[in-house]
Amino acid sequence: MVQETAGDAMGTDIDFVGFAEDCRVEGRVDLEDSRLADLLNRRKTITVHDVTLVSTLDGHTQEFDKLEIARDELDIVVASGPRGDPKRRLATKPNGVTVKLGPYCAEGFMHAPPTANPVRSFDRKPAMVAITDAVLEYEFCSEPVSQWFRTLLVNRELAISLRAVTSPGGMSGAA
Repeated sequence: MVQETAGDAMGTDIDFVGFAEDCRVEGRVDLEDSRLADLLNRRKTITVHDVTLVSTLDGHTQEFDKLEIARDELDIVVASGPRGDPKRRLATKPNGVTVKLGPYCAEGFMHAPPTANPVRSFDRKPAMVAITDAVLEYEFCSEPVSQWFRTLLVNRELAISLRAVTSPGGMSGAA
């Protein structure tokens, strides 16, 4: 659900869910760009409103009216809000990948031009890289969690490993 932010005709208020090393960050973000990925790639910090931090270690929560979070503290962000201008989209092919970031493992499709190898060009991509049809695995309160997301934005700068896989979705553990 996308809502206009009161008093700010330019921005759009969108849901925000991010994963840091030891917690999930839930709240709202004023989208100042056409897409959340663009905002995260343009800014080193992001301000989240109506924040709830949920510890992945023991489940306790903390709430804040507003919290500024550095991009390098976020391993993964759930893509939300508009998809951007359809006129700017390029023809790509999906490539199966598994990315390991801290305590998280994400498996899905990284899109690249038909002749490109997304694994080899990973270091040249923006900080936040989209993975579609993604399965995210991590531990919450010492229990394994496996969640599907339409699109995840993984922080390339925090990736421990990236490898190609032939059939994403059948995750088998660490990358």
